[in-house]
Amino acid sequence: MSNATNFAGKQLEWLQFILFVACYTLLDYAYFKIPVGLFANVIYYHGVVAVCADLINWFAPLEQVFAKQNHLLSAKADLEIVRGCDGAGVLFLVVSAVLVFPSGLKRKLIGLLLGIGLIYSLNLLRITALYFIIAYQSDWFQLIHTYVAPTLMVVLGCFYFAWWTFGSTNRLHEPA
Repeated sequence: MSNATNFAGKQLEWLQFILFVACYTLLDYAYFKIPVGLFANVIYYHGVVAVCADLINWFAPLEQVFAKQNHLLSAKADLEIVRGCDGAGVLFLVVSAVLVFPSGLKRKLIGLLLGIGLIYSLNLLRITALYFIIAYQSDWFQLIHTYVAPTLMVVLGCFYFAWWTFGSTNRLHEPA
């Protein structure tokens, strides 16, 4: 490989990195422009809290959890979902990575749909698990909510992206 080819490749890598950061920054900026009331009363209620309440009541009907605005409520717990507890950061990482990865439009759309679905599902499971933790092991809540669950979400998002990229690259060499 010539020096010119190597230099052009490095420029492309930097451009992809800059586009990734710009995409993430734009998504994050737009996210923080959404009014808090819209989150609590509409987005979180319909998209997260009501769904998690249904999941919990389906798995453990004796919990008798109900959704109110951005709260999962029961006799045992009150779990409030606030900005940042919705998996948006991980979602923005996955979306930004898929958008800037060199792949065809169809493959990107599939990657976005699967990635968004995965992160949304994982976040619902995370919030459901956090409800049970706060209801039954509240001393574990801070550790799991602050460190374990977010780290696990990022790692799973990275694994998803890595898995998706293997199907997105052009094969330059045939297997030996």
